[in-house]
Amino acid sequence: MSEPARILLLRLSAIGDVVLTSPLIRALRQRFPNAQIDFVIKPAFAELVAHNPHLNTVHRVDPATGLKGLAQLGMHLRRARYDLVLDLHRNFRTIFLTRLCAAPRVGHYHKHLLRRWLFVKFKAATMQQIPSVSQRYLQAAEFLNLQDDGVGTELFWGAAHEEEALCVLDEAGWKENRALLCLAPGAGYFTKRWPVEYFAEVARALAAAFKNFAIAILGGKQDREFGKHIREHSRAEIFDLTGKCSLLASAAIIKRSQLMLANDSGLMHIAEAVGTPVLALFGSTTRELGFFPQRAASRVLEHPSLSCRPCSHLGYRACPRGHFRCMKEIAPQLVLDEMKRTLDATTSTQQIRLRDTMTVIQQESF
Repeated sequence: MSEPARILLLRLSAIGDVVLTSPLIRALRQRFPNAQIDFVIKPAFAELVAHNPHLNTVHRVDPATGLKGLAQLGMHLRRARYDLVLDLHRNFRTIFLTRLCAAPRVGHYHKHLLRRWLFVKFKAATMQQIPSVSQRYLQAAEFLNLQDDGVGTELFWGAAHEEEALCVLDEAGWKENRALLCLAPGAGYFTKRWPVEYFAEVARALAAAFKNFAIAILGGKQDREFGKHIREHSRAEIFDLTGKCSLLASAAIIKRSQLMLANDSGLMHIAEAVGTPVLALFGSTTRELGFFPQRAASRVLEHPSLSCRPCSHLGYRACPRGHFRCMKEIAPQLVLDEMKRTLDATTSTQQIRLRDTMTVIQQESF
């Protein structure tokens, strides 16, 4: 089997899924240092791979152009004569493009649809031995004998994003001598979101307990109401940055943070990629679906004994059973205690004594 000189990867969306392709991209570059390695993605997510030094070209597939635009891109890719195509999405668009490319070798990401359906629908033990999503991406190219270096996910950005991040923080009133804590209250589906009032309670207690820290709320324009609620109801100095910076500027801010509190969301995966410890809150989804944080410093809080979890592999706009216990029963105090333990471990060299200040938290009424 000859080594591929031209490799194409297809993963069109979304934030977390794209970030999770980075170990595969890095492994391909290590294995084939002189190969042309290109990526196909939707414009909304292209910045996530635009600065990756292991890629040569990023092709954008715009859904607004319809089938005609998809066919035009497919013919453009066909003329590039790729030796290998790795479909890491497996939807109509990527299958269509893969077939138009007519590459001699094709690898596919396995979604394990039947196993996943049995697990979600009947809670059958069908997903316990299935690797994480990032590992399944690597398995799509297992015939290439790639080596997983164990480094995990990564993310790259440019100097302009660093400048944007610093400008946004400066406008918010942040001083560089203050450590950062980041909150990410958004997620794509309601059942993945810890109640915003709980985020507000945690922000209020954190601001009272950890006076050396600045607290920043991150998210897109769709998360502005969450940011506004947290800031107004926490009764504390909070930097609400929702909708105020690009995705990669947000990544630069998260990298400066000591800890990120997040739902199962794209920003959670970005925090992992930049090496910031994450305390992740999981509701309707579970570990077996493949999206749990992977780094040793990260932690997950979830309801340990609900028979209805997972109710979906993605999430719902409302709790199917109406009680939403999976998120409502993760108490703010439990989250605060876990954040304290993580901060104790990650900030010991800065001589921040947190045990004394936790008495403030214990006095807060939830």
